[in-house]
Amino acid sequence: MERLFYLPTLFHILISNAILASSEMQIPLEIGASNEQLDNDINSLFGVISVLNKAIGCYSYIAYTGNVHLRPSLEQRLMERFERPIYTIGSYQGPVNHRYKKAENIVIVLFTGLDDPIIKAVNDTELANGKNHYCFLYVPRSNEKRLLTMDEMGKFFSWCFGLNIDRVMLLFHGKSEFEIWSYYYLTELTIVKVRGISYPQFLRYQGFRFSVKAVNDPPNIFWYNSTEQSDVIHGGNISLSGTVGIMIVEFMRYINATMDIYLIEKKENSNYELFQAPGDRRVDLVANLEVNDSLLYSPVITQTQICLLVPHRRMIPLSTYFWKVANPNILMLTLPTWLLIFIIKYIAHHRRSLVDSLFSTLRFNLGVPLPGGQLERLPLADKIMEVYTLLFLGIFISGCGSLLGSALTTGLYYPPITDEESMRASGLRIITEDPKMQQTFRDNRLPSSLTDLVDIVDDQTILNNFRSLNDSVVYVALSHNWQKIQLYQERLKANRIAITGPKLCSNVRQLRLPISPMSPLRFTFQQYFFRVFESGLEQKWRQLSFQKFRETYSLPKLPSDMGIVWKPLDTSFYTVCITVYICCMSLSTLIFIIEILYKRYRG
Repeated sequence: MERLFYLPTLFHILISNAILASSEMQIPLEIGASNEQLDNDINSLFGVISVLNKAIGCYSYIAYTGNVHLRPSLEQRLMERFERPIYTIGSYQGPVNHRYKKAENIVIVLFTGLDDPIIKAVNDTELANGKNHYCFLYVPRSNEKRLLTMDEMGKFFSWCFGLNIDRVMLLFHGKSEFEIWSYYYLTELTIVKVRGISYPQFLRYQGFRFSVKAVNDPPNIFWYNSTEQSDVIHGGNISLSGTVGIMIVEFMRYINATMDIYLIEKKENSNYELFQAPGDRRVDLVANLEVNDSLLYSPVITQTQICLLVPHRRMIPLSTYFWKVANPNILMLTLPTWLLIFIIKYIAHHRRSLVDSLFSTLRFNLGVPLPGGQLERLPLADKIMEVYTLLFLGIFISGCGSLLGSALTTGLYYPPITDEESMRASGLRIITEDPKMQQTFRDNRLPSSLTDLVDIVDDQTILNNFRSLNDSVVYVALSHNWQKIQLYQERLKANRIAITGPKLCSNVRQLRLPISPMSPLRFTFQQYFFRVFESGLEQKWRQLSFQKFRETYSLPKLPSDMGIVWKPLDTSFYTVCITVYICCMSLSTLIFIIEILYKRYRG
């Protein structure tokens, strides 16, 4: 893979600043004594550092003075001018590998040539690992008026490239001006003189061609067959959509660049090399969101959690409403009560009959009162039970009628799913298309007690359930995708699917847009994203990408409950009651006929 280092952040920060850009970094040369000229060089260097300090908020300065001696010293001048912590390293010390604070530091190096020992001291591992900006000031040796040649600058920047020093400026006096040079690497090392243009403008003038790996992960990023973006995407009948896809395409238009796209279907194990494309080609940017804190130069796009998407206000079927709303303790109490009533009615009567006691118990439990004459002839125990228990039965039957009335008017709903216990009590299964999710539950990022409820299904099953908003299953999703799911339910009066609370979500993680640490895009994409976020374009692109997602995945119509017309219950609702009634009437008729025939032939 090609190695790629580029114009540093210092470049576009400094040259886009109004103070330096207005003069195009041209500072007149004052001819005089060598000390006076060196003082002028130091003052010009401090002017650059002042602008840089305002732009990036420098934490400290790391000074390498070597064989250049100043009166007063460079450290003293820095302290008086900027009032920041200062580290001083001499050429005799070599690389000190000091652990500097991980912040924006400015490394200042005064050197007299490429053979200066101070150059070797800069080869510091800890410096290369930090976010440091380098200012190399070339100071000719005494009585020398020699300038750096292009060959010497080429060797110097090649040395920087080999040490991964990319945020670098080389400063020295030219023939008539104070010059600043830097470099970038795109297929070859290119040395440029910094002038009063911004870094994005520089990219627009060059018309670069970048490589982008697109990972299919709808609705954030997906592709479709179209030539709508042929001005950006080099060759092929492919266009990108999704919030991430649109953002990348518009960014390429912003910098007047084109891109080659490498399409990657998301693997089942979701493992793939980020910055590697087929044929061992370099990749500048990956069109996907990744949880990877090691991507230091990749901007944080959003935060996310792995959450469960659960049914919202899932209605209890009317055919089973009583068994769902009745307390199990009441049901457990009912059976012994009926048995006790049957025993009392059987024993209290002198003429004991199982059939008469059974029908009397059934009549009693249905709350059908006895005529006054029959009530007077009952035994005392049966009479007391009939009189004083009838009030309770009336309340109980009225309560059942009220529950049925509520179910027919407002509906009855299952308890909401808010934690592990309610999830298990719901009896629902958790479906996902990502095999990694089972390990996520086992690792207790999501409750490990729910691991046995997870089912792995294919993508088409997930899509079909999503289309129908099936509320008989529970889904696993990333929280930053919830806004897209809300868009799909925007025509509903109440969402059928809702995201759970923190008890059924993982910890918050940062999602980054992977940008290769060897790509020049890392110097300008982050500022572009901030402007997009502040302007609200992200919300607009979310709407556009959702419309394209519906077109691509055949979702022309959004679900709606506006057309639902409430109508009276049809006869199918009473099927059970009617069946029981018919069976009982048929049995009564049959018994009546048998009794008539029995009495006739007996007499």
